[in-house]
Amino acid sequence: MTMMSDLGKAISENIAFVSKLGAECDRLAQLIREEVSRLLLTSEIARRYRAGGEWIQVNAEDDHGWVITDISSSLPLVIKPKRSVSDYLIVQISLTGMGVDALDNHEPLIHIGRFNAPIDFDIIHMIFPLDVEDSDEPDLENQRLLRWPDGYWCYSLRLTDINSPADVQRCIINPMAALLLENSAVKRLSEAGAVRYAKVPKEPGQFRALPR
Repeated sequence: MTMMSDLGKAISENIAFVSKLGAECDRLAQLIREEVSRLLLTSEIARRYRAGGEWIQVNAEDDHGWVITDISSSLPLVIKPKRSVSDYLIVQISLTGMGVDALDNHEPLIHIGRFNAPIDFDIIHMIFPLDVEDSDEPDLENQRLLRWPDGYWCYSLRLTDINSPADVQRCIINPMAALLLENSAVKRLSEAGAVRYAKVPKEPGQFRALPR
């Protein structure tokens, strides 16, 4: 009876933990959305870009529909002087599944990027391995930044590294600002502790997460 009681307690505690984690991830996603929206209003960024609409929020679930595996937010981006949306700033919090399946990675990740479409978890999302042809596989700059030939980019952070508003500024807003202004983001990404990757030979689109 003791073993069954312990098992039941463990189930209840784990469900409570998942629920609490989900609430924390929702609050973090909200904070990131607020800070990115605020970034677009700063003078230097606002001269080049403006938000082209509201944030688009989509979640992904596990195969059984029991657990949310990924939380995404995509912000339409207008590049001035154009008036129509051309790009999207994306935030994808991946707790498990293909969004964290880089080789040797065992942690939840946050992917920050600039894509040509919003995250939908059908066609557009950050996964490993990337679904690529040889001609559109991204370059890996300084081990931390995935950059595609058409100007889109993405970098990853460990979820457990983001614990305060100051972390959001250092790890997400500062590198994003540098990239939007087309400045070097090498120092900012290093200060952010962005995940270092290495391409996996003979496995197109796959990357290995390197030790800290």
